Amino acid sequence: MSHQTPKAFDFDGEPAPSADPPPRPALPQAFDFGEADASPALPHAGGSLPGALSFDDLPAVPATSSMTAKAVARPLFDSEDHPAVRDALAIARAEHPALFGHAEQRLAALFRRILPVKLSLVTEWAEGPLMEQATLLQPVTELVLTFTQMAVPALLDEALASSRAPAGMFGKLFRRTASPAEYKPALTASRAELVQLVADSEAAIRALEESAKNLALHGLVLAVVSTLAGDAADASLADALLQRRTLIQQAVRQAELSVLQMGQVRQQAADLVGQVSSFLTVTLPALEMARAQEGS
Repeated sequence: MSHQTPKAFDFDGEPAPSADPPPRPALPQAFDFGEADASPALPHAGGSLPGALSFDDLPAVPATSSMTAKAVARPLFDSEDHPAVRDALAIARAEHPALFGHAEQRLAALFRRILPVKLSLVTEWAEGPLMEQATLLQPVTELVLTFTQMAVPALLDEALASSRAPAGMFGKLFRRTASPAEYKPALTASRAELVQLVADSEAAIRALEESAKNLALHGLVLAVVSTLAGDAADASLADALLQRRTLIQQAVRQAELSVLQMGQVRQQAADLVGQVSSFLTVTLPALEMARAQEGS
């Protein structure tokens, strides 16, 4: 088997490449506006150039009030009210101008609760304020009872009597007098209790007075409703109005008497505080100094 040398690849049949470099691709020319026709400027609507921006010619903004942004308060004589409510307010204004002047809104609210009037509304009218006042009367009664049980006037009289020498031979021989200094602890404690009673009574009286004013408004409402109903009310409704008005009047009177009584107790307590303070700070030191001088 003979070995033959392979022939080299023969490219003679293909055309030889040209020695000249290939032509470069044509570059796009830059846009030339030099020869373009200038577009004519748009004429101004008025035939002249527009003026400079000015705020003088702006239309005026209508003025607005701050009240329009807020909710308007509900008028007293609202169109949504029952006609009886408007009539009742007119009667209250005419017959009770002083009270109507400072309790106008409260009266309006009460009239809206009871009108148009019904028997069930009248029988329960002011039940809450009546119960509240009964609760407020209890601490006032307890304060009066506490003041009575303290018996500070009697204790102060004994302390003052101990500072005086016994009269007569019989008193000097058989009467055993206590020293004024022995009353100092009891009087000091009594003075502190009196000061606390005055402070507690002030708050109790203020609450009771407010309760009485509230009840008086409820009674005025019933009086106006009775006038408004007149002869149109049946017998049961008329009796209920009369009984409820009487009950409220009695409660108001009771509150006024309790306030008056508590005021008298407070005045007595304040006077006793001054007397006890005078004994402890003036009388007792003077007596002790006098006895010390006698002993020396």
